[in-house]
Amino acid sequence: MGQNWFLRQMAYEFVADRLTSDAYSVLRAVEMDIGAGWRINVDNTSSVYQQPMSGHYYQVAVDGKWFFSRSLWDSQIPAETGQDIGQENIRLMQQNNKPTLVYSKTFMKQGREIQVVLAEDISRIEESLSQLGWLMAGLGFIGLIILLTLQIFIIRRGLSSLKEVKQDISRLKSGDIRQLSPTNTREIEPLVTEINYLVQNMELRLQRSRNAVGNLAHAAKTPLTVIDRHIDTLLEQGVPQGQGIKEQSRRLREMIERELTRARIAGAALPGQRIYVGDELEKLIRTLKAIYREKALVFDLDISAKSYFPGERDDLVELLGNLLDNASKWAESQICIKAHMDEHCLELIVEDDGPGVPAEARERLMNRGERLDESTSGHGLGMSIINEIVRQYQGRIMLDSSELLGGLKVVVMLPRRADLELTKQN
Repeated sequence: MGQNWFLRQMAYEFVADRLTSDAYSVLRAVEMDIGAGWRINVDNTSSVYQQPMSGHYYQVAVDGKWFFSRSLWDSQIPAETGQDIGQENIRLMQQNNKPTLVYSKTFMKQGREIQVVLAEDISRIEESLSQLGWLMAGLGFIGLIILLTLQIFIIRRGLSSLKEVKQDISRLKSGDIRQLSPTNTREIEPLVTEINYLVQNMELRLQRSRNAVGNLAHAAKTPLTVIDRHIDTLLEQGVPQGQGIKEQSRRLREMIERELTRARIAGAALPGQRIYVGDELEKLIRTLKAIYREKALVFDLDISAKSYFPGERDDLVELLGNLLDNASKWAESQICIKAHMDEHCLELIVEDDGPGVPAEARERLMNRGERLDESTSGHGLGMSIINEIVRQYQGRIMLDSSELLGGLKVVVMLPRRADLELTKQN
């Protein structure tokens, strides 16, 4: 709008300058005829003033007599009254229903006041200015669209890097990658660097914590072993209190093992870690077959390809190790292991062909260190450790009779990592 107004003012000034020049030409055409008096010598004026309704007009007043250009036809221009000599006046008016710029000035010639009034139709100029205004508005609108498009492109380009970081974080959580990929976006690069540093720092802290727990376990076993030897000496000497002390020593050892196991359990996996259950099962089965060689155990495996443990490898080894160790101790010859993962949880099922556990005794078996048969080590601290790991991962554990093999059936359900994180947030 401001540019259109500026162009209109320039056009008006250009027309006014031309009218001023024509006014002097018309003034020169005003002549005094001795016989006829004052007249306009049209030969000295521009031909446009002789064409009817040409859009260029003049009228001249001398001694109260008006002379009109032929272009005015039967109309006339409203004249200014009381105009001083040498005074110029420019105004905009409607002539024949068209916008017209009017210029008037009073001159002195041969001792007479002569008022010259000129007018020019500026409708074409107004139309051109209007078209120019629409053109500029259109160009401005197009420019605005281009600017907005460019801005959207720049924003999307910047956000695309964030989208890539978001995808990398999802892959990091699922264990597909160990750290975020480098980015070329300068503003986002520090964020990626800090996240990678945080992940590495968490791994180092967890490793140091586990090393400390391992050192503590090793340090605690030595004095307990010495105490057990002294207790055995007391029992050999027939000291009656020796048996009670030995029982308390056993309980103390189990308590230490239980608390150390709890300390080793990480809970949720660090970002960038994903453990396939089948890989760890194969290693454990080889070990158990060697330990229980005399039983010639047969392990029947049904492991789906998507069975990934939503946590730390050490926790998975601890969980599977205790499940399979208990099953191996009580099984006659066969153990069935299943692992499946759906959209909500990982399900682990371990069944054996042993004597099983009565329904009324299953709840008692889940108590810390509780054993149903004191003559056989197992189903006690091992089940307590299993229960502790499952609780840490906010999962569920169920004991039942195996319809397939007839022994004990242990079902462990652990939520997927995304569900686990949502549960923690809630």
